[in-house]
Amino acid sequence: MKNSRQFLSPKVVLLDVYETLLDMSEVESRVNLLLNSKRGYIIWFELFMEYCFVDNCTAQFNDFPSIAKASLLMAAKKLRTAINEQDANSILILLEHVPIKSDVQNALSKLNDSDFRIAALTNASEKTVRTRMERTGLISYFETVLSAENVGKYKPSLEVYDWAARKLEVKPSEILMVSTHSWDIAGAANAGMHTAYLKREDEIFFPLGPSPTIELESLLELSNTL
Repeated sequence: MKNSRQFLSPKVVLLDVYETLLDMSEVESRVNLLLNSKRGYIIWFELFMEYCFVDNCTAQFNDFPSIAKASLLMAAKKLRTAINEQDANSILILLEHVPIKSDVQNALSKLNDSDFRIAALTNASEKTVRTRMERTGLISYFETVLSAENVGKYKPSLEVYDWAARKLEVKPSEILMVSTHSWDIAGAANAGMHTAYLKREDEIFFPLGPSPTIELESLLELSNTL
């Protein structure tokens, strides 16, 4: 773990949502079953992110569920598996009901007790994430839920992080972005934010990206580190 004392205590702890806070293991199992492949989820997720990033580089913006569905159908074709619209829609519905990671509730409670401002920054729709947090009771810890859909770009586009800082009314350097995705860490770091890379199973950090300010084995470490 890198020493967090190299920077002042952040004014805002900004958290990614999917895989950082929410557990995608059930989605992974369902997608693998649907696509009849142990690599189905990996292939789908890579296509999903790829075409979010394609939108970042082109003069178009498709909403998150639309890209999720289109890339799932693409993954099925790649794996020579037939799925229908209903199958694809069932995964979209499941994405709205994924459980929280086991360490999240206690970690947010500790950060809240330490009087940190807590916010979420997600590529998913604000309505979807807010509804999920309300159902799990997490919403009470969050000052706000910020969605990239309001920018018409997806993380790791710099515009998303700059917009988030403006909405939070702080400088990027006063924000600590916490994510399990190294592309998210890269985007936040390049926007001038401090970063905390949260190690999760099967996630691999991109070695050519900027190093995170902090590396965490669990989200519970964060409050102790800060």
